[in-house]
Amino acid sequence: MFPQQPIWSNTRVDLLQRCSRAFVLRYGVAQLSQNHPKGQALSEIFQIQTPWILLHQTIRETVLEYVEDYANGTIWSTGLLSTKFKHGFTQLIRKRNQLIKQIMETGLISQPGFQCTQVEAHLVEMGTKLCIGLIHHPEFVRILEVGTIKRLEPTDSIHQQNVRIYNAPDMMHFNNDQQFLIKIHPFQQRHKTELELQASLLQLYGDEKTTIVFFHLNKRAWSCRKIVPNPTQKNQAIGIVEQDIKHMMNAFYSVGKHNDLSKVPLADSYRSCMHCNVQSLCPTRHGYERAKAEQRALMCQKGTSVAEYI
Repeated sequence: MFPQQPIWSNTRVDLLQRCSRAFVLRYGVAQLSQNHPKGQALSEIFQIQTPWILLHQTIRETVLEYVEDYANGTIWSTGLLSTKFKHGFTQLIRKRNQLIKQIMETGLISQPGFQCTQVEAHLVEMGTKLCIGLIHHPEFVRILEVGTIKRLEPTDSIHQQNVRIYNAPDMMHFNNDQQFLIKIHPFQQRHKTELELQASLLQLYGDEKTTIVFFHLNKRAWSCRKIVPNPTQKNQAIGIVEQDIKHMMNAFYSVGKHNDLSKVPLADSYRSCMHCNVQSLCPTRHGYERAKAEQRALMCQKGTSVAEYI
């Protein structure tokens, strides 16, 4: 079930840490059965995001479109930016609603958590203000006005020690002989250690002198942080990637030859289940504590060490 070439990304690691079972369903079962109707539906389930997440995705996309036009000599007015944001957010909400309807028609899920929604005016207003706040940030303005800038795609990856790493910066900025890699974090402020880890992996897209520039939200205000990782931090980051890959392999191997999910650990906390895309396919749908207890009992019956899986 494990892919021929190990793949690392923040999305994969975040899901693995929240729930090994959901990780196996998304990156194992769904990919292996993608040519089957239910396998396609399973893949589509994981594409469904909450309106709050879609809001922040639209912020990043709108800002990146603004940067592209700015680099080509086109400056947006506030009205155009607002229109662009509303259009992008509306398109994502419509796509979400279409996915929900398609999946419901397959009969694969029926949980009430997947409900169609409408574009809310206060979210459009909030998103527009956050976009304006970022493009008017002094450091962001300086980046746009000096040197050249290039947008990168999330699908841009690098190969490191037989691992395919997806951690592309949003933009690459050149100023004379200096290179800056820029990452926008619209969701929340990241912990210092987490930023240093990501900066070390981002620097793999440049060289040892490349400066990593983060823009992240802190209480609805944009902050900027610059990091130049040292060799020790970069080696530590690569070591963490290797450990993450081992944990991914263990999750896949726990399924066994007969695709038995009973040995795949459930989430460590019921909070991980609250907004899970596949809870309707999981034993926790009948109660988290009950499901955990049943799994422990099953491991004991099979003569397997509970500590190995739970």
